[in-house]
Amino acid sequence: MTNAEANTGYTHDFYRELTPTLQRFALLLRGIEAGGDAQRFKYCELGCGHGFSSLLLAAAHPDSEFHANDILPGHIGYARKLAREAGTTNAHFYDDSFEEFGNRTLPDFDVIALHGVYSWISEENRRHIVDFIARRLKVGGVVYISYNCHPGWATLSPLRDLMMIFSGNPADPLLPRVDHALTQIQKLLDTDGAFVQANPSVKNRFEEILRQPRSYVAHEYFTDDWTAFHHTDVAGELREAKLEYGTTVHILDHLAAFSLTPVQQKLLGNTANADQREVLNDFIVNRQFRRDLYTKGGQPIDIAERNERVTNTRFVLTTMPADISRTLKTTLGSYSVNPAVFDPLIDAFKKGPRSIRQLQQELGIRDMSAAMILETIIILIAGNHLQPCLDAAGEAARSKRTAAFNTAIMLRAHTGDELAFLASPVTGGGFHISRFEQLFLLARERKHADPPALVLECLKARNEGLKHDGKVLQTPEENLAHLRERHADFLRRLPLLQQLGIAA
Repeated sequence: MTNAEANTGYTHDFYRELTPTLQRFALLLRGIEAGGDAQRFKYCELGCGHGFSSLLLAAAHPDSEFHANDILPGHIGYARKLAREAGTTNAHFYDDSFEEFGNRTLPDFDVIALHGVYSWISEENRRHIVDFIARRLKVGGVVYISYNCHPGWATLSPLRDLMMIFSGNPADPLLPRVDHALTQIQKLLDTDGAFVQANPSVKNRFEEILRQPRSYVAHEYFTDDWTAFHHTDVAGELREAKLEYGTTVHILDHLAAFSLTPVQQKLLGNTANADQREVLNDFIVNRQFRRDLYTKGGQPIDIAERNERVTNTRFVLTTMPADISRTLKTTLGSYSVNPAVFDPLIDAFKKGPRSIRQLQQELGIRDMSAAMILETIIILIAGNHLQPCLDAAGEAARSKRTAAFNTAIMLRAHTGDELAFLASPVTGGGFHISRFEQLFLLARERKHADPPALVLECLKARNEGLKHDGKVLQTPEENLAHLRERHADFLRRLPLLQQLGIAA
C-alpha cells in the first residue's frame, strides 16, 4: 500500500467507461461479440475505491452480480454502508489486496474492470491482476482497463518526478506535502527555464493539475508506484491471460477521419501488426490516457448481423439539446456538424430513446442513410451528449432498484456534495446531478410545495451559505432568490431526467 493511499481517501466519481452498455456498443462497432447476457452477467471491479461505480451499476442491473475489492478498509466500509442504505444486495465488497482477492472463492466473470489502477501499482500487483484475470474471466469475457500512456506523458513525467522529489517526509500528513510540492514546481515554472521553453504546453498542463481536487492529485501523482506504458507493454502482459486487444472505449476513435489525416490513415492501414498500429496511433494523436477493451476468445460478428444490431440499438440524450455544441473539437481542429443531419436527429431524440431503425422511419429522417445517422450518434456519444440504452424489456424492474439507490444518494445531499451521480435504468449507467438538483428531486419526490424553500432550510440547519459569481450571498432573501433561479434551471432539465428514468 502506498503512502498516498494510507493517508488520503480517493474520490467518489462515476466513470461512464465502466458501463456495460457503452462497452458492448464499442465492441459492436468493431464487429466483436461481447460475452454474456446484456442484463444478466457477473461483473468484477478491481481497485474499486469507495465502490460507488460498482454500487451504481449494481442498482441499474438488478439481475446481475457484482464483486469489487479495495485494499483500504475505510473504502470498503463506505461501500458496504451505502449498499445497506440503498438496499443494493447484488454488490459485494472485499478489503483485499489483489493477491488476497485472487485466493477467494469467487464466480467466473463476464466482465472484469480496472479504471485508474494499472499505472499506479507495482509490477508484482500487476502480475497478481493478470493471474486473477487468467483464472476468473470466462471465455468470451471482456476486460476494461485504463492507464497512463506514452507519448502524451512525455512532458508531464518529469513534473511528476519533481512532485515526488519535493514531497517531503513520507511520515508527515500527505495533503500539506502535496501543496508544498506544487508550490515549489510553480516557482520553478515561473522562472521560464529552458525546459519550459522547450515544452511550452507544460504550464497549461500544470495549471490543470492545480485546479483538480487535492485528494485526486495525491492519488494520481504522489504514489510510490507510477508507470506510463506503451500499448505494447500492456497488451503483452495481458496476453499472458489469453487476452487480445479488442477496441477502445474512446468512442470518437471509431471515426478515423475525425482524428487522422488521409496520410496518417494510410500509414496505419499499411501497418499489419495490430499492436504496432496502436502505438503509431498514440503517437499521431499524442495520447496520454488509454481506455481499452480486451477479450478472451472474442468472436467476430458477421457484417450484416453487426449492422442489424447497431441499427436496433436504442440511444437516449444525456444533455439538453440547447446545450449541445454544433462544433466538435478533435486532434485535427474544430469540425462543424452537418445541420441537415444533426438538427433532425436532435429533434427526434427530444421525444425519448430511439434506435437508428426508428429514426429512419420518422418524419424528416427517413431519407438519411444508417451510416450518416451512426456517424452523428458516435459524435454525440463522444461528447457525452448521448448514451446507448439497455433493452426496454425489464426497465420497470430496474427502475425500482435505481429509485431506491438514487433516494439514498439524494438523502446524503443534505450533508454534502461528494456523490454527484444518480443511476439511470434506461442506460444502465450514471448521470451527473449536482447537489441542489438532487435536493430538488427529493423535494419533488416528496411532493413538497416549495422545493427552493426546503433546500434553504436544509442549508440554514447546517449554517451553510451560497455563493454566486464568486460572492457569498448574505441574506436569506438573496439565498432564496438564487435557489429559485437554480430551480428554474432544474425544471428546464426535468424532461431529460424523466427520459433517463431518474425522475418520475
